[in-house]
Amino acid sequence: MGWIILYAPLIGLLFFVAFFAVMTVWLYRPKSKQQFDAFANIPFEDDLKEARDE
Repeated sequence: MGWIILYAPLIGLLFFVAFFAVMTVWLYRPKSKQQFDAFANIPFEDDLKEARDE
């Protein structure tokens, strides 16, 4: 059980490096571009609605 305390920093570092790598691959996959483009346009939706209503 003492080895967990001894290697805790290394285990934590490996966990967060693996998490960062998985998140980076997941975020930059080609399929997600459309979703992020839609998220990027959210602030402008109110302006588009107001322009249509006028």
